[in-house]
Amino acid sequence: MIAGPLFLIVLPLVLAPVVYLLRRWALLAASLASATALVMASLCLRLPLDRPVSVFGWEVALAEPMMVLGREFALELAGGFTLGFICLVATIAFLFAWRLSPNDLFFPLGLIILSLLGAAVMIRHFLFAVLFLWIASIIAVFIIQGNGLAPSLRRGSGQTIGLRAGPGRGVLRYLVMVSLAIPPLLIAPWLIELQVVNPDNLALLRYATVLLAIGFAILLAVVPFHGWVSAVAADAPPVVAAFVLTVTNAVVLLLMLGLLQSHSWLSGDPQVFRLLRLGGLLTAVVGGLLAFAQRDFGRLLGYAVLSDMGCTLVALGVASPAALTAALLQVAHRAVGLMLAAMGLAVIRHRAGSDSFAPPSFPPIGGDERRGGVARRWPLSVAGLVLGGLSLAGMPLTAGFPGRWAIYRLFSAPGLALVLLLSGAGVAFAYLRGLSTLLGPSTELKGKREPFIASLIIVGMIVLCIGLGLRPQWLLPFIQRVVEGFSFLAARR
Repeated sequence: MIAGPLFLIVLPLVLAPVVYLLRRWALLAASLASATALVMASLCLRLPLDRPVSVFGWEVALAEPMMVLGREFALELAGGFTLGFICLVATIAFLFAWRLSPNDLFFPLGLIILSLLGAAVMIRHFLFAVLFLWIASIIAVFIIQGNGLAPSLRRGSGQTIGLRAGPGRGVLRYLVMVSLAIPPLLIAPWLIELQVVNPDNLALLRYATVLLAIGFAILLAVVPFHGWVSAVAADAPPVVAAFVLTVTNAVVLLLMLGLLQSHSWLSGDPQVFRLLRLGGLLTAVVGGLLAFAQRDFGRLLGYAVLSDMGCTLVALGVASPAALTAALLQVAHRAVGLMLAAMGLAVIRHRAGSDSFAPPSFPPIGGDERRGGVARRWPLSVAGLVLGGLSLAGMPLTAGFPGRWAIYRLFSAPGLALVLLLSGAGVAFAYLRGLSTLLGPSTELKGKREPFIASLIIVGMIVLCIGLGLRPQWLLPFIQRVVEGFSFLAARR
């Protein structure tokens, strides 16, 4: 019988070299990587934890703990749903990227990242979880880079996008900020253990709280540590950026909630939740304002994520079961909107050679000397880009609306909800302004068609985005089961 953690960690690691050897045959590599991620997601989300199950002829006990070098790995309910969620995101990203991702290392390295994040989710020691997260982030640098070619956008010049050798700003900022976040998160557990030996020295807990706040603020891109998000969204292949921002964010949030659950002195400190509300509010405001001022879809995508993430942190700062349910619902729906917007952006950037919508905007295609007309050439991609962006803004009839609406209803005073609403409005206005450029006149409609498989996936994501907007209760049973596992919320009622 195989322990669940061993199977979930080893499976992607074993198949990653096979996928690497198949990387020149992108369809085979993408299919194998997607199938691996889908199997992992099915194991985590659909199979029971209380009894062994048969997987490919092997008996796998998902909840069976595993000891490695004196450290215990175990798959718990919250960790299982988190790992299943990021594996579903990876499945969609791998399927879409086989035609439009310029990085042939995305598939094998993506599997390795899933393995490392799975280890971070399942290991029962915060320090080692942070180390696994750090290693996964370092590996993510190689897929953000895009085969050593970073896009160099000439916004507003009317020239096509260029490629320059060497690391881009997104890679450098991401690597620097993650590396700055890790040391505080590694020192804090040492201070906590030291305080156990010296119970009268409460200053150690205060120092640990400050270090944890700094580390998580950087990883969650809380203002003023937010610059790396927009840089990654602008420089990385769009689907790769969506993958990295989604899976790492989910694991970081789980680690933070796990700390609050494990340490009553931390979850009982009202200053912690006050900082969450303040940081989230500031992040939402800055994200909405900067999104409003953008003139290219790449950076706009980054600031839209920033605005949405700020709303999540504000909800977590309320510290109630209803607030956590709303926050987790928003995290799940954000993945849909972010991936949909990234897919549309990937097609447009690949076909048009630019993602700027500042006049003069898109370059001439097929001899067309006038700008615009992109929406008529690639209507499904434009629909996915704009609808995904509006979902990140929390517009009605999109997946982003139910979570936002639930967060707005958490506050008795209308002022805070109004600020969050205006933040989303800034994002929505920027996407609608970009849409007006894409709908501009064009005298020549020649040009490459939309990729068939990519278009099918975009259509499926559009249906999912609207479906979750109309019926968000599909995910609520899973989320409510996760929320019930965090008893520190009940203690704060």
